[in-house]
Amino acid sequence: MAGKPRKQTTTVTAHGFKGMNNLPREAAVMLDRQNRITPEIILNAFVTDNGVLLPREGFSLKDIRGLHSLWSGSVMLGVGVDDKILYRVDASGYTPITTLPGPRSRLQYAEVGNLVYMANKYWRGAYDLLSGQMRPWGVSLPTAPKVAIESGDFSPGTYILCYTRTENGQMSGSGPLVQIAWEGTTKGIRLLNLPENGQCWITQQNGKKLLRAEVEGGVIQGQIPAADPLLSLSMEPPPNFEDFCFMFGRIWGIKNNRLHYSFPGFPEWFRQGDYRMFMQPLVMVAPANGGIYVHSRNSSWFLNGTDPAKMELSRVGEGAIPGTLTFAQLPASLAGGAATPANFATMSQLPTPIWMAPTGFVVGTHTGHLTNLTDHRLRFRPRDQGASLFQVKDGIPHIVTTLYGPPAVGVEDDNLNLIFERGSIF
Repeated sequence: MAGKPRKQTTTVTAHGFKGMNNLPREAAVMLDRQNRITPEIILNAFVTDNGVLLPREGFSLKDIRGLHSLWSGSVMLGVGVDDKILYRVDASGYTPITTLPGPRSRLQYAEVGNLVYMANKYWRGAYDLLSGQMRPWGVSLPTAPKVAIESGDFSPGTYILCYTRTENGQMSGSGPLVQIAWEGTTKGIRLLNLPENGQCWITQQNGKKLLRAEVEGGVIQGQIPAADPLLSLSMEPPPNFEDFCFMFGRIWGIKNNRLHYSFPGFPEWFRQGDYRMFMQPLVMVAPANGGIYVHSRNSSWFLNGTDPAKMELSRVGEGAIPGTLTFAQLPASLAGGAATPANFATMSQLPTPIWMAPTGFVVGTHTGHLTNLTDHRLRFRPRDQGASLFQVKDGIPHIVTTLYGPPAVGVEDDNLNLIFERGSIF
């Protein structure tokens, strides 16, 4: 029985490679004008800017206790998959820091000064880099003042009081306001429930501005001069953010459909009304030099500017896959949003946000424009979650991303999946 005729092979001389392209395309000449080949699949290799194909080096397996939410800044932190313990990781091993409550959830981080703030939808906290200890992110609000009127030197009229409390060097927002008033002669004000490490704030007679009160033996003696007003009026600790970042002196964090932002210079003070509402649940926030990117799974927006009250909102893209944000030093033309060809010899000194969208890798320029890096070259089915990192190895910048979880709706490249599963092209 005659076998199937073999396909004829052709020898082609090429001057290099241009990276893979697995999108369907019409038959054409194999070589471009520069005599470079564009393979459909490149496995275990990467292409340099000058068209050279280099094999990827192997790796050695290292036991990291099954950690998730790995993060590296001044320290490396990660969460145990099975024990839900937050660990500090270094050359000497794993130091347990605290146990996280709730189901397993990706932990997000932001380093601000000597603190690493962290949160997921079930918990939030701050790691002190100097002491190596955890503490709460934000100080809980005190109760309302309970007062007694006695003899004293306060003129008759109306006064408004509230408490704050200090913990770990941070002052809380203001507790509930209490108003007292009397007529006739002068009186004194005794505080019956001033909390430990608490401060009292009081207005002047018939006034509105809360100033720090001078308290001795539980009795208000007067006011500290007006140069010390209450800055944390109506402030409170943050919600448990699902993603957040630090930019322009503020924490920007997402919770459901809202983008919250802190008081400038105080990452632990959040006012209830200080947020932007979106029409879709948010999954990612990414800072840029000229504003903030905010993403749902199928929409991307850019808030242009640095002052929340003046930021202009515009829709710029098709969403992001949670967890895939990283920051890379890119060609200055890409980072700035110019339409000029990428030249890796001229790198931007400012890290630029990159994430995975349903269409592939996307650069968020610092001017609020998006550059799609792979939408015309790669086909894949987006997954529910992902993780990314940026590295420079042997002078060559790499962005490494892994996707996992249920696949999104779409057409998947079965041939590509088989190649990755077996680890060989043939």
